[in-house]
Formats: sequence, structure tokens, C-alpha cells
Amino acid sequence: MKNLLAIIILALTTNAYSADWGKFSGPLRVEFLHSKHDVKLLGDFAYTGPGPEKIFWFAPKGTVTDGASIPQIAWSVVGGPLDGQYRNAAVIHDVACVNRKRSWQQTHMAFYTAMRAAGVDITTAKTMYAAVYHFGPRWAEPTHILLPRTKSKLITSKLEEFNADLPAGKKAILIDEGRTISRNVSTGFLKSEQVDEVVGAVIEVQEQQPQPSKEAFEKMRQEIKEKNLSLSQIEQLPVAR
Repeated sequence: MKNLLAIIILALTTNAYSADWGKFSGPLRVEFLHSKHDVKLLGDFAYTGPGPEKIFWFAPKGTVTDGASIPQIAWSVVGGPLDGQYRNAAVIHDVACVNRKRSWQQTHMAFYTAMRAAGVDITTAKTMYAAVYHFGPRWAEPTHILLPRTKSKLITSKLEEFNADLPAGKKAILIDEGRTISRNVSTGFLKSEQVDEVVGAVIEVQEQQPQPSKEAFEKMRQEIKEKNLSLSQIEQLPVAR
């Protein structure tokens, strides 16, 4: 009898845990900007993950996001990264992919649990998880490189020049705009002009994840649906590109 009672308690506890997908801090309030996908957060927004860890994910007021952390190949599944039930999870995922305070594995898992907390059905959530796990951003310890001091209006072209010299599959992004100083530069006898320069701008070199063909992604999607793959099985899928 005691063993039976223990089994019942364990079953109830397991079911309760499996139904716990974490929770959001409240409704997501955003302003849709003029660009096609950009939204701006009108208030702080947070997601607390499930389980005893209850990992806290935060998106501050004023954040502008476009759902770009979700590979475009998966947009056919949801109609857009900031549409419907996916919006809450996409915003949290976007901010976490920019901040990179936790591993890419933890970040993509939070996207999955946040989707489930938002009411996304399990098959679709698994498909979206497969998309970000296999084709979304990944990172290790940041590789920071200082850009040479340059005129502020040339910072973008300097970054483009740096990217042109990188091998295929790598891309540098600006993660710290540095500080701008103004100084007088001689332009001739007793003549000078004020020039704004960027000092201490930092870039990070990232590994770019290749994107699959539509056919490869659809094949993966069908396998997830038909075999009801677990998350660990999804992570081990051999993905054709």
C-alpha cells in the first residue's frame, strides 16, 4: 500500500512538473515600428523558466527587436517571428541571443519552454526548437577586437572592411559603440575643423550557422511530427543542408 501511494505521489509530481512551462511577468506591450518586423517594448518584460532552477530572462523597456534570432526558414511555420503566440517567446529569445549571458543551449531551451508557456502546441514548438537549435545563433566565449580609432561616420564602413577579410562562415558585429570624442583637426594655415571620432569600439567575431533548404527543413519537420521526437532526439538529428 505504501509503495502504491509513493507511485501515485511520484506520478502526480511528474505531471505537475511537466505541465510547468514557467511564466511571463505580464502582458507584452509593444509598439510596431515603421520597419517591416521591428517592435519596441513599451515596458519591462520577463520570463521565468520552469523547474527548480527558475532561470530569469529579462527584456528591458525600450528594447527594439525583430525576431531575427529565429531562422527565416522557420517563418513558414509561424507566419513571422513576432506573430501570435510566438511573440512573447521570440522577444525573450532575441534579447537573450544579443546579451549572451547564458549558453546558446540554455537560451534555445528557454525559447522552447517559453513557447509552451505561451500556449504553442507541442509539435510546432518542437519544430521551432529544432530550427533554433540547428540553425540559430551559437556562441562560445566572446572574441572581442577593438576597431581602430576612426571618424564616427566611417564606423560602418570600417566594420564592412573587417568583414571582407574574414573567412566564409564568420561575421563580425558591433557590440560596443565605444565613445565619441570631438577634436579639432588642422585643414590649412590657421584653419581647422571639428571632427567626431569613435574611440574604443568593440566588435565580436561570430560563427554563422548555415541555413537548410526548404526541402531539408520540411523533412525534419515531418520526422518530428510523425515520430513525436523528444528534444534530445531532435538535438541529435543529422541535418541535411
